[in-house]
Amino acid sequence: MVMFRLHPRANAAVPAAPALLLIVALYVSSDYVAGDLDGYWTAATAKAASALIFIAPVTAACAAWEAGRLRRAGIGDGTPTRNGWQIAAASLAPVALLGFLALAVALAVARLHMESAPGWPDARIIASACVILCAHIVAGYAIGMWLPAVAAVPVVLVGDYLWNVYPPALEPLWLRHLTRPAFGCCMNTSEAYPGAIAAPALMSAGLAALAVAAASLSRRTPRLGSLPRSVPHWGAALAVVATLVTTSTGVGLVDELGPDAVQARPESELVCDDVQGTRVCVWPEHASRLPETARTVSTAVERLRLVGVSPPDVVTESGLRPGRKEWTVTVRQDPGFTSQDMVTSLASDLAVTLVAGSHNESRTHCPADPATAAQQAYGSQDELGIWLSVRAGRSPQEARNSSDPRTWAPVGRVLDTSLSSQKDWFRTTLTQARCMPR
Repeated sequence: MVMFRLHPRANAAVPAAPALLLIVALYVSSDYVAGDLDGYWTAATAKAASALIFIAPVTAACAAWEAGRLRRAGIGDGTPTRNGWQIAAASLAPVALLGFLALAVALAVARLHMESAPGWPDARIIASACVILCAHIVAGYAIGMWLPAVAAVPVVLVGDYLWNVYPPALEPLWLRHLTRPAFGCCMNTSEAYPGAIAAPALMSAGLAALAVAAASLSRRTPRLGSLPRSVPHWGAALAVVATLVTTSTGVGLVDELGPDAVQARPESELVCDDVQGTRVCVWPEHASRLPETARTVSTAVERLRLVGVSPPDVVTESGLRPGRKEWTVTVRQDPGFTSQDMVTSLASDLAVTLVAGSHNESRTHCPADPATAAQQAYGSQDELGIWLSVRAGRSPQEARNSSDPRTWAPVGRVLDTSLSSQKDWFRTTLTQARCMPR
């Protein structure tokens, strides 16, 4: 009687684990992944899931190696006491555990790089990543049943890696959204597009069905139990149909997406406070800085009102409807992001909003040459942004140190004049900034 027992130390996942976990930790620690997580769990989960570009190929290669071990042992040629499903599960369980552990390490490292993390990782992205991981493992196992391990392992390792990293270089853009969940997600103002979470999972489910069918048709595969000979063939036909359905459905979910799988974050998530007639709203991960933000914003609004800038009704992180009555502000959990940085972000966005605020003004004062008009408009907008930031409360010394000396020179001169002169300069400069050719 042939028995098949699980020997974890002999499994390919054991020697592969240290190298894979180290690569995942280094990858997630890089600035490319952990550079701007800022307490937003959806972004952190998507960035952690991007480690699948390493996890999926390695685990799939381990699965191919395990299939090769079964081929060499001739399990499929005998009459084992367990059916093929049980044998495959026992062989692939350590490989799957390695994949899940690597995903957990990616999430843990991402958490270490977050300043604050209210809430929990995005369960939808994690579930999709787990489906993708399992599908790649099953595909590696199927290829290992058809090819000798010496060929299957490099084919799976290289092919799987290319499958994960090459689509972003291809057209159409939606191809990149079929390989891993929430590709390109996301800044605080955005959230993952649901279709781009489901699409790669559906694609992977079809791949897994096809891989199971391919493995069942291999004569090297351990028997699947007392089944008629026609069952594997009917199963293969059904797997092809399932693959076509899941692939077409997945493509339909993402075929209109651009390079990033994101959509606007709902404003209902904002946490708000009312200060001196102005409503100040931040995202929940920045709720601890709401009192500081409200004080900074209310001071800036009052200071800008004195020089002729109409106060807004709302100052928010959302930025969905920027306008004269709704300004935007940027907040970060990083303690190094100070109230001065908040003021700078507020003034920078406000300058853009004010310049774009009116399209009905006469343009008779603008240069006739479009190039000259554009140059004047850009220069005036830059000057306006610096002046607004100082008037809103930014340190003049800091503003001067971070500005081009040629841009700062006229701003520095006007800041030394009277309030009425600054109001006149503001109106004139704003008019010049609106000369941008349209």
